[in-house]
Amino acid sequence: MNNGKKLNIYMACIVAAGVFCMAHAFWYLPYGRIDLYLVLLATLTLGLGSRITIPIPRFKSHIAVSDTFVFLALLLYGGEIAIVLACAEAFISSWRFCKKTITVFTNAAVMAICTLTVAHIMEWTGLLKGVQTFVQTRDWNLLIIGLCVMALTQFATNTTFAAVYGSLKSNKPVWETWKNNFLWTFLTYAIGALSAGLLLLLNHWIGYGVVLATFPIIFLVYLSYKMYLENVEISLLQAEQAREHATVLEKQSNALRESEERFRSAFDFAPIGIALVSATGRWLKVNRALCEILGYNAEEFLDTDFQSMTFAQDLGDTLVKVHELHSGKVQTCQLEQRFLHKDGRQVWTLWNASPVESVDEDERNLIFQIQDIEDKKRAEEKLQYEATHDSLTGLPNRALFFSRLEAAIETAERNPSYDVSVLFIDLDRFKVVNDSLGHPVGDQLLIAIARRLKDCLRPNDLVARLGGDEFVILVEGKGGGADVIRIAERVQEKFSTAFDLGGNEVYSSASIGILNLGESHQTAEDMMRDADTAMYHAKKSGKARHEIFDPSMHEVAKAALQIETDMRRAVENKEFMVYYQPIYSLQTEETVGFEALARWRHEKQGFIPPDNFIPIAEELGLIHELGEQILRQACTDIGILLRSNPDKVPPLILSVNISCKQFGNTEFVNIVKQVLEETRFPAANLKLEITESVFLEHRENAVKMLKELKQLGVEIDVDDFGTGYSNLNYLTQLPISTLKIDRSFIEAMGQEGSNLEIVQTIIALADNLGMKVIAEGVENKEQLQRLRSLNCQGAQGFLFSKPMSFDKVKTYLTKHEPMLPEDFGGLPVIPSVQ
Repeated sequence: MNNGKKLNIYMACIVAAGVFCMAHAFWYLPYGRIDLYLVLLATLTLGLGSRITIPIPRFKSHIAVSDTFVFLALLLYGGEIAIVLACAEAFISSWRFCKKTITVFTNAAVMAICTLTVAHIMEWTGLLKGVQTFVQTRDWNLLIIGLCVMALTQFATNTTFAAVYGSLKSNKPVWETWKNNFLWTFLTYAIGALSAGLLLLLNHWIGYGVVLATFPIIFLVYLSYKMYLENVEISLLQAEQAREHATVLEKQSNALRESEERFRSAFDFAPIGIALVSATGRWLKVNRALCEILGYNAEEFLDTDFQSMTFAQDLGDTLVKVHELHSGKVQTCQLEQRFLHKDGRQVWTLWNASPVESVDEDERNLIFQIQDIEDKKRAEEKLQYEATHDSLTGLPNRALFFSRLEAAIETAERNPSYDVSVLFIDLDRFKVVNDSLGHPVGDQLLIAIARRLKDCLRPNDLVARLGGDEFVILVEGKGGGADVIRIAERVQEKFSTAFDLGGNEVYSSASIGILNLGESHQTAEDMMRDADTAMYHAKKSGKARHEIFDPSMHEVAKAALQIETDMRRAVENKEFMVYYQPIYSLQTEETVGFEALARWRHEKQGFIPPDNFIPIAEELGLIHELGEQILRQACTDIGILLRSNPDKVPPLILSVNISCKQFGNTEFVNIVKQVLEETRFPAANLKLEITESVFLEHRENAVKMLKELKQLGVEIDVDDFGTGYSNLNYLTQLPISTLKIDRSFIEAMGQEGSNLEIVQTIIALADNLGMKVIAEGVENKEQLQRLRSLNCQGAQGFLFSKPMSFDKVKTYLTKHEPMLPEDFGGLPVIPSVQ
């Protein structure tokens, strides 16, 4: 239950008790004792008594005449009349200053209860009768005790009700409320009781008429005394105000003194430098922190001025700011500037300054707050360095290089004799180092390369790392163009020496594209684009070399981009064709199979050689989709031949070239399995031709995938054997069935028999390992005769047939004789997808 509800219940209970008291009073009221004097007494009590009050100086209370008249009525006429009179007077008084009905009735009820309590205690103790008969008994002790009991009982009951009411309203303890707010009101009740006793004695000694006659005199005395008390109150108030004013002045004086002490302490012991500087720049006062920042003591400061300690290059900006302060243009300003420390070094600071009025009105001093921002400046420099430099090599990064290059281009636009050149450097086969020795060794190589590149530069040149294994050099200034070639040659010379990387001896080379600023180069991006193009041509031309950009390279690059776009569309639209070259058995002298070869007839360029589009497909990631298309089409075509001639013994074998990049696809084995199922091609009739580079790039993953293919029934042939990765260990570990001798060895077998030993060694090796051998590129009968003499099992080449379309294959098999080569417009035909 909240306090509001408790308060309402409390007031309702008081009103109920008051009604009971009033009913009791009216029931036992001595109507026979009502006389003119009682009526007059009631009139004075209700009409004037509550309005006539004498304030008690220095107390929040007053002496009311009505309290005296109620006590007098109790002593003259008994408790019942006093109860009715007290309740009526309280009701009328409350109605004047309170508009809440419940509060008016509560106040009236409280007075009824209190007066009833006083009357009964006085009657039960016999004190009421003793006071009334004082004239006959002359018992002063009994009179004084009765008046004190009457005042004390009225005080206790009345203040108890009020304290409970205040406690419920303020939510404070009853005792604390009574002690703080009502204890001192006992004086009011005591004076009222004593006054009633005095009037009682006058009534007995002189009579009612004298008392009434003296009422005006009492009233005038009351007014005089009231005025006197008001004057006393005014005097006391003035004295109090004087004391308060004196206290305020004392507090202000103490506060000013404390403020000065605090300011002095804050000035002297502030964590930042503070100084008072005159209009001429003289140091007038400095604190300890400023002395620590610049290394001077206070006396040394006061012997010099602000300007002499300012770093010369910053003095101009500082004086401009100070002048704005003195002129009133600004009221405060802030600036980062360098001061000179006593030991001669520079100290970065941030100061705030504002003017202060001095005794001389013609001058305005300045108050400076100076902070040491050396740590902040170092942090900013570190962040700036990290934002513009490569974290691994410490070289400038792409952002800083482009900024320098743009500035160089702008300088060249203003000065035609100013040369600007760019060397775009890309490391050759850097991925091999990472893959074989690990990325930590690769990082060491990049750091070592950065050091060697810096050794190749002129003092004003800039080398930066763009990212990965790409570096770039900016050569600018007069005569710079003539030095570019020499710089590129120095780079190649530096790279010719092996790098010692934690015990690993590593050789590295670089392809360099050189671009000299021309009229067509308006931005840094233009220069970088053409320098990259030149580097690409250097890499395509054999690596470890440099190429100078010329506009024709740009056209080649555009053509290459167009080829890439056309190739994407060709793969998407399945425009690639499959051609087949027969594989001839030198033992049975018949065709035993076909090698499937990818062909692309471009709508504008005609047939494009495989060695031109296969690398592009690998670079663009299209080799997976292209390889699947070729495999699917070949299985479909040769599958038709197998099903049309099921009695042919042995059945035709299909060989399909696989790019080493396809082994990077973890789903490659599943793709082969899916194609075989969808085309219903027998796995035993399929051979997949791989190159030795597979084992260098994919290692364990390739071994695992080849074994899975063997479990499907697919045979594995090694194409171009002897030209790539020369570790023969894999031949004994992998399920390889056939070695195909590269055409370069066959072409070299002339009349004198050169390279014959190599071919013979390969055939012997295959025989010892239980493998077959097929020779590629057989073009004349002399080569064929030598291969037969070496017991080579199979051959293919133009001697038997050039690659042909599937329709020609069906004709070829029908005639059972070699066909004439098809016309491919003089384009070289490479029987490999790789």
